[in-house]
Parts: sequence; structure tokens; C-alpha cells
Amino acid sequence: MSFVDTSLESLNWQIAFMRQELDHLRTMQKELRSQARVCFENSAKLEAIIRAFDGFIYVCSANHEIEYMNDRMIKSVGQKPTSGEKCFKILHGLDHVCDWCVNERVFKGETVSWEIRSPKDNHYYHIVNTPIYYPDGSMAKMAMIRDITDQKVGEIERERLITQLETRNSDLEVLSYAISHDLRSPIITIKGLLKWIERDTKSGNLERLNKSVTTVVHLAARMEELVSDMLKLFRIATIKDERSELSLQDIVCEAVELLAGKIAQNNVSVTIQDNLPNIFACRNKLLTIMQNLIENASKYMGQQTDPKIEIGSARDGDELIIFVQDNGMGIEPRNQEKIFRLFVKLDEKSDGTGIGLAMLKRIVESENGRIWVESEGLGHGSRFCFTLPLGDTSITG
Repeated sequence: MSFVDTSLESLNWQIAFMRQELDHLRTMQKELRSQARVCFENSAKLEAIIRAFDGFIYVCSANHEIEYMNDRMIKSVGQKPTSGEKCFKILHGLDHVCDWCVNERVFKGETVSWEIRSPKDNHYYHIVNTPIYYPDGSMAKMAMIRDITDQKVGEIERERLITQLETRNSDLEVLSYAISHDLRSPIITIKGLLKWIERDTKSGNLERLNKSVTTVVHLAARMEELVSDMLKLFRIATIKDERSELSLQDIVCEAVELLAGKIAQNNVSVTIQDNLPNIFACRNKLLTIMQNLIENASKYMGQQTDPKIEIGSARDGDELIIFVQDNGMGIEPRNQEKIFRLFVKLDEKSDGTGIGLAMLKRIVESENGRIWVESEGLGHGSRFCFTLPLGDTSITG
């Protein structure tokens, strides 16, 4: 075999090998294209899933560096993260790790979730922090944040309505008792007196006749007062009072002015705290509360020789506390919750039907507030307090 024949055979072998390699590369190219198409489709699906998520997503490393943000999160913070930027810096404007950071727990494999009310916008959020495991064995933390304000407000409203319904049912029981006892008793007495009036009219016993008529008039007035107070109580829930920005200082001064005669008659000195705040609330309801509390404080001074009333307010977290304090009779601790029940009177000889404080309680609760009394006991005065939530009312000043 000549040198030329040998070289030609070697060349043919190399060409055949190259053709085989080329076919293999073409097969690999097809496979890579197929895999790339699958990767592209999976990436598009993942992107579609992320876009469909109605919340905020970010991914960060163990050393808090942002690796990814979805469009909603970028829009929320107002910028795209730069390489190596820390999550606590871009999300919260801090120069240090957040006090509530759960990175350590997440990078140990734990999924951590909680609900929070943001002080920035007063919205409720549900947050889930979960570990991500990459194919190369590394990890990251993915945080998913959803605005659940509507759901939370709905839950709060549901609980409020349940509580309101329970209160109404309780009120109906009390009303049933009032009708069967407080109203029925005077009617029975009046029926008996009417028989005496008839007899005394025929016999001419004017002295006993006048006493009977006076008693009937008194009982009728008592019944009218009771019915009137009950109607006020059960109309509270249907009162439509528009909220507006009010000067608490003006409301308190107006309430004191309306009660000026009774305050002067009882020789009471009234002190109003300076610079009471402006508040976004219902004017008629707020005036009713203040007027009733001040009138009660003026009425129940007991044997106090130097009666005084102090009116003021203080902020406490998410609430504004408004108080009316006196140095009068005081209330024993065992009666301090009892006095807010219907038809409860600690002094049966006093004026009124025992509905006043129960009515105030309904008004305050209809505004998502609380009302209570503080007293060290008889002879130590009382401090009636009620709250308005800052979440539902804006306060300035």
C-alpha cells in the first residue's frame, strides 16, 4: 500500500469521525434547544405565577442582601435594589438588622409567618418567610407579604356585630324584666289607687283623694321617665351622627356651660385641662357622654365641702383616654363594673332610672371605645374614663 493510499484512508476515517461528532453535536443542539424551550416555558410560568400573586415578594441571602424583588415590591419601595443592597436598608431605611428579623430561624429550615398592622399606613399584612433551596445546595429566604386589611376589617366588624348582638339579647332580657316589674308594678298600684279615688270621690274624702291623685301623678311620671330612657337606650345603635374634626376643648366647655346651673347649685369648681386635642368624632355622641359624666360627678358629691371636678385627656398607645374626675362620694370596687348595667342604682333614693351609665356604655362601644371607673372606694372620689381608638379617629393638637 502506497503512502498516498494510507493518507487517503486516514483522511476518510477522520472525515467519518468528524461526521459522527457533528451528528452528535446536532443531537445535543436539539436537546439543548428543547431544554432551553422548557426552561423558558417554566420561567414564563413562574413569572406568571409571581405576577398573579396579589402581594409583595422579595428574596434575600443569609447576610441580608436582596437577590430578587417582584414588581409590586419594587413599586412599593420606589426603586430597584442595587447589587449587595441590604433588605433592612431598602425596605425600612435602617442601618442595622431589623429587631423582628427571622433570618436565623429561616436559614435553619423553619417557615415563619405572622400578622401585623403597619404603622406606616394602618393596613394589616400577613407575612410568610420561608427557606428556598437552590440546586447547588445554597439557600435563600423568600418573604411573601399580603395586604389582608379588608379581611381583617371584616373579622373585626363580625366580632363587633356578634358582641352587639349578645348585648342586644342581654338588653332584651333586661327589658323583659323592666316591663314585667318596673312598669307593671306602678300600673298595678295605679289600678288600686283608682279604686280608692272612685270611692273617695263618692264619699267626699278629699284629703285621701288628693294623696291618691298625687301618688298616681308621681307614678305616671316615673313610668314616663322609664319609657323615655329605655327608648333613648335602644335608639343608640340607630343614631346617624356624621363624624367631623372637633375641638375636644370646645365640646367640654359646651357641656359645662349647659350644666352651669346645676354646677353652681352644687357649688362645684370645674377645672378643664389646657390644650385638649382636636379629634375626628361624632359631635352629638361626644357631647352626650361629656354632659352625662359631668352631671353625675356634680350630683354625687356626698358631704364634700369643697367639691371639685377635673376634666382632661391623655394618649395611651392607639387610644385617646378622656376622663372626668371628682372628689365626691367614690364607688366601692365591688360596684365599679355593676354600675354600667341597666337599671342599677347604688342609691335607690336618688333621682333617675339607673339607665344613664348603661346608655353611655352603649354609645362608647358603638364608637369602638371602652368606658370604666376608677375609685379607691367610698369617700375617695371617682375618675370616669372612656376611650376613642386612634385607628378610627384622627387626633391633632
